[in-house]
Amino acid sequence: MKKFILLLLILLIQSPLLAQSNLKNVGIAKYAVLEVLADNTPLRQKDCENSNRLTHFYKNTILFADKQTPNYYRVVLDNDYYGFINKKAVEVQAVIPEKRFDSIEKVTKIETKKDYKIFIETPFLGATQIKEDSKTLNFTLFDNHFDPNKVKIEKDTKFQYSKKIDTKFSLKYSDKLPLFGYGIEKYNKGYILSIKKSPKINKKKPLKNIVVIIDPGHGGSERGACAFGLEEKTINLEISKKLKKELRKRGAKVYLTRKKDKKVTLNKRIEFAKEKNADIYLSIHQNSLPNRKDIDKKHGVGTYYYQNQSKPLAQTIQKNLIVATKFRDDKVNHASFAVIRPTEFLSVLIECGYIIRKEEANQLVDSKFQKKISKAITKALEDYLKESY
Repeated sequence: MKKFILLLLILLIQSPLLAQSNLKNVGIAKYAVLEVLADNTPLRQKDCENSNRLTHFYKNTILFADKQTPNYYRVVLDNDYYGFINKKAVEVQAVIPEKRFDSIEKVTKIETKKDYKIFIETPFLGATQIKEDSKTLNFTLFDNHFDPNKVKIEKDTKFQYSKKIDTKFSLKYSDKLPLFGYGIEKYNKGYILSIKKSPKINKKKPLKNIVVIIDPGHGGSERGACAFGLEEKTINLEISKKLKKELRKRGAKVYLTRKKDKKVTLNKRIEFAKEKNADIYLSIHQNSLPNRKDIDKKHGVGTYYYQNQSKPLAQTIQKNLIVATKFRDDKVNHASFAVIRPTEFLSVLIECGYIIRKEEANQLVDSKFQKKISKAITKALEDYLKESY
């Protein structure tokens, strides 16, 4: 990284185009070199805050932009592949005539009892992206020259690496067993890609030793949705406690992000799950609508996921809840909620029903009905694990 920054400083001195004042127009002369200012900075599909996230970056990641809008830079990831980053999230280091690349020096794979770790040594922190489904993971490191003839990698049937000289490095991981989490982190020599191994499943008792985090949504001053004198935070906690009981009966290791009526930040909920080495994260909620006139058309139980590795689990939970509650199917939905964005574990958010619909609210507050919900979710987790293995 130091070598690359030095190169940029030399270019900055040499080129008359490099003053930041030259970047005020909509277009950019050649490439603006951007440095990311904070961890977990999103790259979006379009130049607006509500646009889908393509990936996230660490602090000090170096990016190349070829155009700009009033609030965003267009980042060039690959040929005809772009994303947009908020101008407030980066600092312009230089403007250069062409993209610069550094070479990947070494790739090492280490296998432990719990995971695989891929160490990618490079002096240049380029943009990374991971795309996955339930059993396959594709990792790409952009703007890094990779020569497979010079960088030797240990062969493994589960891993396929770049096979040709390129300005990016790619890796594909695939297995017969489902993904149960992964992560990318930077270290002093480059990046570490971690892929969690699927836990060993006991067919007769599939939940045995599975670590499940139950997250009762809201709490304290954050009441959540309210209707008919009911508060969402209270129903969430009651269902979560019953769910914990059911899961523990079946051998799971279960933890609640809150055990009483108190406010817990989203970051603390996620960090708690990481500290406990979660396998599965379940966020419990009750739904609402901004316009109650639509309640006759949109109501019932719905399950949400963000990472594709969690989609099959969300589908199994939704199927079981529809049977148990007899509520309308509000479907399995893709959504960018903070608590289901982490990649380190399977995570879903469950809207057990609509608290603003009188017929559903009456049942959601009933202790026997809450137990029915908890049993359905427990059965869903068992079904998913049995089917996956």
